[in-house]
Order: sequence, then C-alpha cells, then structure tokens
Amino acid sequence: MKILWLGWEDAHTPARVRAAAEQFGLDVTIAQVADLRFVADSASGRAGVMLGDLDVARCFDVLVARTFHPHISEALTVVALFHQAGKLVIDESLTDEGVTLSKMHDYLALAQAGVAVPRTWQMADLAAVETLAGALGYPFVLKGVHGSYGAHVYRIDSVDQLRAVWARYQPGDLMAQEYLPADGDFRVICIGYRALPALVERVPKPGDFRTNSRQGGQAVARALSAYPDLAPLAERAARALRREFAAVDLRYRGAEPVVLEVNRRPIFENFERVTGLDVAGAFLDYVRRRYEHFTAIARPAASVHAAI
Repeated sequence: MKILWLGWEDAHTPARVRAAAEQFGLDVTIAQVADLRFVADSASGRAGVMLGDLDVARCFDVLVARTFHPHISEALTVVALFHQAGKLVIDESLTDEGVTLSKMHDYLALAQAGVAVPRTWQMADLAAVETLAGALGYPFVLKGVHGSYGAHVYRIDSVDQLRAVWARYQPGDLMAQEYLPADGDFRVICIGYRALPALVERVPKPGDFRTNSRQGGQAVARALSAYPDLAPLAERAARALRREFAAVDLRYRGAEPVVLEVNRRPIFENFERVTGLDVAGAFLDYVRRRYEHFTAIARPAASVHAAI
C-alpha cells in the first residue's frame, strides 16, 4: 500500500506522520499541491498529475487529502483522478460533495441531521442583523464564515460595536450566533468516526472568550469518560459531515452540549502534547484498516471483470 498524504499547515504534522509511518511500516509520501505538475498534452497523449516522474493516480493506492485553500480546484482534481482510478480517498465526502469551507454549510448540515449547534444566521443586510440582535439580545457573536484558528470571531456587546465590526467585512462574510457563556469548551478528535479516549478542555486567556491556542487559550487533558455526553455528539457530528479525521469543538449550552465546529483538517500538535495520545499513529492505523476493507470489497468485482 502506497499512501500519498497531500498537504499540511504546520511543521508538526509531516514530522509526526513520517514517524508514525515508520512505526507501522507504511509507505507514505508527503507532498504539497505546489509539488505537483498538472499535465494536459493531447499531442503526446499525456494527461495527469505528476509528482516527480510518478503519475500519482497510477502509482499510489490511497490519497489522504489534507490541504485545500488556496489550491481548492487543484486538490479536488487530484481527488477526482484517484476516485476515477478506483483508489481510496480520505475523507470520503471529497469524492462526491467536494470541499466546503463554509462554517454555515456545516451548521446547516448538522442541524438537518439533528445534531445540536448554536443558533446561527448568515445574512448580508446589516439592518436585518441589528433587528436580529435586538431579538437575540446582547452579547452575541459575530463569526467569519470562512475563519479559522479563532480569527474573525467577536463578542458583540452593543449596536455600535456591531456596526464597527460589520464595516470591516464584505456583506455576507459574517454569521451572527448566540453567545454561550461558559468557562471554556472541549475538543474531541474523531478518527474513523470514533472519538479518541481523551479530550482537551480549553479555556481562554484572561479578557478573551476564544479558546483557540493561537489566541492564547490554554488546554488540559481530560478522560473522555468524564464527559459521557460529548463523545456520542462528536461522533455524530463527524459522521454527519463524513469527515474521517476531524477535531470536534463543543461547548455546553446550560446542561446541553452543542457542536461549535467540526474541523476537517485539524492541527493536532497541541492535542498530542497535552493528552500524550499518538494521533498521527491512530490515524495511519485507521488508513491501513480502511484500505484493507476497501480492497476486500473491491476484490470480488475485480474478479468478475477478470473472468468476463
């Protein structure tokens, strides 16, 4: 089995993936989209995506697609080529849904699946948001539809603050969301739609409400069993969005846990450091088992075609 791991956003990920691959004896090649050559040459009959001298869809058995922006079309082209070649693609949703980077898309899909999420609205008209804020009450949250790492997230305490923040964005770039007062939130990592046995409880730095580590938030490890209502919800959220490797962020609304976000390409350095879990190893072991199951299903069909 030859695995192509496409993309990373931090130095920790490729280092840990290489270490885990060596531990499990797996053949993993790690590359960025920028390392690839896209070739369409009808005169010579060559058409495909190359990594060095290798046609990736022919030479690799599994694609783990972990990068998208700003090369969304290019990444999805590689996904399509692998899928057309009958190869395994992770995440599975990429083969038919494509990639959606909109948080509002995720909230809609989760709510339709019956997964609890904060009440959220995406509107392009400031007057409508002001009316909503009057009914919802202050404080509430403005959040970027495409933000990450805690960026573009604001606690709004007044109409003047609402107007000031709104003016810095294009209409439709922000969502309005109910504010959930809490001391912190929780991150659960799901691999193959199963939660790992520990989670992290995250608390914001003084004076902030954002818990992301890049915004100064701190995290401590907790046993998953200490919060028995979080794992089932996180697993349902990951499965609803068909994200096979996901970090699910949750917060309590009173006594009810709700899903804040389902990160499809989590950076797991802090999670590994805090919990001591081998996230990279757990994921590559899952990829190995997925491939074995995938080929076992495909093998009978291949035998029929060979007999014909």
